Parts: sequence; C-alpha cells; structure tokens
Amino acid sequence: MNRIFLLFLILLFIYCAFYYLEDDELAGSIPRTLEHDGFCILHDPSRRDVLNRLPTGYQFMDYTYRIKNASLSTFHRDVTSSKTIYKTKYPVYTLIVYLHDGKLLSVCPGSDRTYPFTFSRILNVWGPSGTAFLFDCDLLHAGCMNHCKERELIQYKICHTDDLTKLSHLNGINMTKEYVCRRSISNHILRKLSYYFEMPINYFFYPLLSKRYESDTAAGKIQSIIPIQFYNNDIKK
Repeated sequence: MNRIFLLFLILLFIYCAFYYLEDDELAGSIPRTLEHDGFCILHDPSRRDVLNRLPTGYQFMDYTYRIKNASLSTFHRDVTSSKTIYKTKYPVYTLIVYLHDGKLLSVCPGSDRTYPFTFSRILNVWGPSGTAFLFDCDLLHAGCMNHCKERELIQYKICHTDDLTKLSHLNGINMTKEYVCRRSISNHILRKLSYYFEMPINYFFYPLLSKRYESDTAAGKIQSIIPIQFYNNDIKK
C-alpha cells in the first residue's frame, strides 16, 4: 500500500510539474488553424475576413463585450455560448480583437476537441495591437497575466444561422466592463488552480458561470464569493 501511495505521489508530481510549465509564442509565428488547434490568429480583420475563415452560413451576433484594464486570467471555456452546453448544430466561435501591445491570450491548443478534458499545456501568445483571435467557444483559454499594464479588447460572438434561436440570450448584449487591476500572489494561484481543475469547474459548475442568480438564493450566495464578474454578462436567472 505504501509503495502504491508513493508511486501515486511521484506520478502526481510529474503531472503537476509538466503542466505547470507554460510556453510562449509570437502571434503569427506558427500557423494555427481552427481545425487542428481550435483557434486561428488574424490582424486587424474585417468581418468579411473573419467569415471567410468559416463555412457558409455563419454571421456575427448582435453582441459586443469590451474589457478595459483587466483580464479574466483564470482558465475557462465560453459557457454562455458553448456548442456542448447549448447543443448547437454547428460550432460557435468567439472573436477577440486586442487594442494594445504585449501579452494577449493564453490558450490550450486542441482543448475544444477534448471537452471536458484538457491534455495540452498553456500557450501564452503575445503580439501587437490589432491582433485578433478567432476560436471555438469550447477552447480552454484565459487572459494573459501582464503585470497590470494598460489593456483593452473587444469580444464578438459568431454563430451559424441555424443556431441563432439557441443563443438568443446573447442577442442585444453590448457592454463595457472596466476594472482596476491588482497584482497579487492569489491571482497566480487561482490561475493555476483553474487550469488544473478546469474539468469540474466548467463541466459541473457552469450554471454558476453562465448566469447571475439573485443574491438571496443559494447559488447567488456562492457567486458572491467567487470571481465571476467576467464569466457572465449579468444575465439574470
């Protein structure tokens, strides 16, 4: 029994050490595709440029979400537009356009194809203002840690016309969120924990991330103690 427990600890240490490491990449230095990696990178794209990367039938939703001076640095999948959760006929995509230089988005390549698990390490992508990421909403991702430098981005949602009714809760959302960034060790710890435990967080607890519950409910009280301000768009339940 002691040997089995020791072996378990050794394997756990190797697992944590391997996945603790993060890789860095300059945007565009390596070709990335939606089919293989779950994301692709463009620069200052027009809507036509984006739609040309997708099959016929896709369109931009009436949805824009601007974030200033802070990032969602914990790992997540876009549960409010997930093809897995909403049982859409076709994949749903997020487009993020960055309006600043530096560290931009952390992704786990191919994690959209292994939902709800992830077998790829964290890849941090950096680049100039105008860099845009088009990715499957089921791709595990997070905002890069950038030591609280000024940042701004705009997020869009793109879905197939056949799935518009299933994602109607996103129509008409056009909002801006701005926060004061605070550097702390706890942020780094939460970031790593959200990566290691992404499966239970995104698979079992996604209702807490996708909708905001009333503060006097049990779900609302749980939401009051976890950092969900970026996960949802104040959609009331």
